Amino acid sequence: MRTMKRSAWRTRRTSASRLRRWLYLPAVVLWLGCQAHAQSVTEQAAAHIEAGRHAAAYALLAPQESERAGDPQFDLLLGIAAVETGRHTLAVFALERVLALQPDNARARAEIGRAYLALGESASAKRELQAVRGQNVPPEVARSLDRLLSAIDRAPTEPKPSFAGFIEAAVGRDTNVNSATSAGSIAIPGLIGDFTLTGDSRSRDAWFSSLAGGFNARIPVNREWAVVGGVSGAGRFNGGESRFDTTAVDGNAGVAWTRGANRVTAALQGGIFEVDSDKLRDYTGLSLQWQHTHNARNQTTAFMQHVRLRYDGSNDVRDVNRNIYGVGHAHVLQGGKTMMFGSFYLGSETGRNDLPSGVNIAGNDVIGFRVGAQHTLDPRWLLFGALAHEARDYENADPLFQRVRDDTLTTLSLGATYALTERWLLTPSVTLMRNDSSFSINDYRRGVAQFAVRRTF
Repeated sequence: MRTMKRSAWRTRRTSASRLRRWLYLPAVVLWLGCQAHAQSVTEQAAAHIEAGRHAAAYALLAPQESERAGDPQFDLLLGIAAVETGRHTLAVFALERVLALQPDNARARAEIGRAYLALGESASAKRELQAVRGQNVPPEVARSLDRLLSAIDRAPTEPKPSFAGFIEAAVGRDTNVNSATSAGSIAIPGLIGDFTLTGDSRSRDAWFSSLAGGFNARIPVNREWAVVGGVSGAGRFNGGESRFDTTAVDGNAGVAWTRGANRVTAALQGGIFEVDSDKLRDYTGLSLQWQHTHNARNQTTAFMQHVRLRYDGSNDVRDVNRNIYGVGHAHVLQGGKTMMFGSFYLGSETGRNDLPSGVNIAGNDVIGFRVGAQHTLDPRWLLFGALAHEARDYENADPLFQRVRDDTLTTLSLGATYALTERWLLTPSVTLMRNDSSFSINDYRRGVAQFAVRRTF
């Protein structure tokens, strides 16, 4: 069996090599319609590709994509260069633009088939290569295509374990490290005059540093099933306000099932959160997520989550069981440089422990959304932004304030990532938060500016 698989893959590589030689015939320059009287960018790129200098061709074409995307001649060369330099997703975007205008372009179909194959989308690769096979191609190319298609059928890609992780350090400024109100006093029914707030009850600002890291693994069982898991940790240290230092550890483990364009993931989750080295809360839960990839530009997600939040000591009146249900969608705009995404969710938190008076103040209904985008300026710079909004309506009147609490939290995040290398990333960012509450003690504003350095592996 192992010998058969090696033979099938050898056949696949040989067929791919012969197909590539056909695709790189010197006639490519004439086939793409380059004009002989001028050394245009496309002519130079075609010459690079013909000579096997694919990285040079990509470096020449990529900066002009935003201006020339939609020109079949340009997009075809960009797609070829992207395939050969390992940028397979970008290649699909460029070659889709060619096929939208020239559906019978055999070169574009062959190249997009190779890109799909590299992305592990064997069904899509087979479809495109079969389309090329159905056209009037040279006999030698037809035989190579037949052998390649046969090899795909006989030797499907064996899934391999994958591992990824990161380490990140950051420094920044936080205008409200304890997420507290800036008011000096609050009104409490039954008291004569206002109640004065002091110390930790009011917002505190500070410089901070942080350190975080994480690791994820995916271990396939067969072509459809895989075991997935991960662990992460983070610590934040506030200069001059160490009593608000925080540490967090989170972990998850589960299984993922993939068939065609669908993926379902179920995982157990757990974690702990500490403030000033004292445990504040822990959580355990279950998450279930379905993803459907419509095409290279669109993906839809549906998810649900059940979490048990448990607080220590007298804070146990905040214990809740949290149930959330939501949907999301991501869309990549024409050109492949801008991705937009959004999600909507709703659910409830059921309080577990009552006050001595018999009233539960933790239970609430929650509804929210998140929208955002990221845009690739060039191979090194990426801009991103997101807006999130969440509303909570609590079930019972608070005995102290003698009314029901309602909160709305709005968060705006903006930033950029600069890739020093493929593994080293620099990310400056700003996050603004505003919580409006029917209880003035829970009203707060917060701004966080930070500069992070991340190493991925």
